[in-house]
Amino acid sequence: MYLTVYLLLLAPALLAAAGPRLARHLAPAAAARALAAVLAVAATATVWGLTVLAAGGLGRTGEVLAYTRPDPSALAAADPVPRTLGALAAVLLACGLARLTRTVWRRRREVRALAAVRALPAAGDLVVIADDHPDAYALPGRPGRIVVSSGMLRALPAAEHSVLLAHERAHLAHRHHRYAALGQASSALNPLLRNLADHLAFALERWADEEAAAQVASRPMVARSLARAALAGAAGHRGGPTTALALLRHKVTARVQALQGARPESRWAAAVPAAVLATATTLALTDAAAALDRLLDVLHP
Repeated sequence: MYLTVYLLLLAPALLAAAGPRLARHLAPAAAARALAAVLAVAATATVWGLTVLAAGGLGRTGEVLAYTRPDPSALAAADPVPRTLGALAAVLLACGLARLTRTVWRRRREVRALAAVRALPAAGDLVVIADDHPDAYALPGRPGRIVVSSGMLRALPAAEHSVLLAHERAHLAHRHHRYAALGQASSALNPLLRNLADHLAFALERWADEEAAAQVASRPMVARSLARAALAGAAGHRGGPTTALALLRHKVTARVQALQGARPESRWAAAVPAAVLATATTLALTDAAAALDRLLDVLHP
């Protein structure tokens, strides 16, 4: 295989290192979109790089060679991957796919468990559940629901209920659950991407915070509401389902601090390193696909 095949396995680590710069220097909405794109490229590079290496290495096993009977010189030119490296790549790929399967199964189980909540009587898109513990989350689906506990409504002044609803409606309107699912899937396929997925989760909450601030025309009010809700829910916070986007799940202190400053603006120059790496990775993916196609031609019986 060509050197680009091996570079595909290095690309996720490089993208994971460059990604946090996007979160620091882009506005939350732009950061979330950019981080999601980087995660998608990195996860694809992981799967495709391991697939190509596994095919290249396992294609040299005795059983395969006995069946395909390739020309030795053509095989050597198309596939210098050692068998042991191919076997290792196959094991790593299988582990990643197993983690992905477990993640998907867990999400599907939570979706089924939350079906009863979605079916509760609603005032528009709002479902209020009788629970003294302060909690609120956006429940995606058809129809989407905003689930708020009675304890959360009591914890916030009536004037701040609009902040809560605006935050959760932003999650639903921009389909943030899809971004979150991408982050979970990518980090399942490659544990090196977990930190990047965490930055994406934070950017999604900041995006919803900024949308709420625009809706109520008051960043200080959103900061106060978030801090008040966090203090009320600090004792015994349960976290909520991972398929839902919960108000209090992610780095509340950092979000409150961000809301106390000016509305963030994107500095796009900071995105250049990640963009260059993502472009180079995409080119490497194309070249690796061509290398695999050549190998399959040689192995074709």
